[in-house]
Amino acid sequence: MSADKNPNEKPDSIMKKFRRDFLYGLFIVLPSIATIALVVFFINTISGPVKALFGQTIPTSLSLIITVVFITLIGVAGRNIIGKAILNVIEDLMSKIPLINTIYKSTKQILHAFSLQKKGLQSAVLIEYPRKGIHALAFITKENPTGLIDKKGKDFSEGKVSVFVPTTPNPTSGYFIYIDKKEIIYLDISIEESVKVLMSAGVVSPEPKAIV
Repeated sequence: MSADKNPNEKPDSIMKKFRRDFLYGLFIVLPSIATIALVVFFINTISGPVKALFGQTIPTSLSLIITVVFITLIGVAGRNIIGKAILNVIEDLMSKIPLINTIYKSTKQILHAFSLQKKGLQSAVLIEYPRKGIHALAFITKENPTGLIDKKGKDFSEGKVSVFVPTTPNPTSGYFIYIDKKEIIYLDISIEESVKVLMSAGVVSPEPKAIV
């Protein structure tokens, strides 16, 4: 049985109900609106230079296709010796222009951060670093390292794992250390999710795994 209403409780006013329903609806549609706005902004941004070159008469869809083809050609050129030399000259020029160099370097660092998963990082882990009682997010670079032979012939790498401990908010820099396997806590999150956590200083949390 449902509890009886309190006779002394005043019913909500129409304005109060309207405000409550409006805010509830806003929380529902806002993520979709933000996503659509970001997609439109991205399309307008990436196709903007082509429109500026050919004028506003060119359709957005065509300018987007031309831009994608142009970027792909730059990628192809950047993979050979001549293309790399040209890109190095452009990068050197960008790094010498005040204000522009800050924006360029920051953007490059962000892009490099999200490409960390392609640099041989195997899995995300927690380790006690820089001291006991403090845990740092890190990445395993090799499960079974070898070659650390001391002068007595003992393999120091036995039973250890090589780990990269990144910094925040730029996870492309950090520290390389060896740690005992038994001191590692393996995490059930991807490299990409780990990078997001690092870049946001923990503000962004990984999506919880669905329990089957």
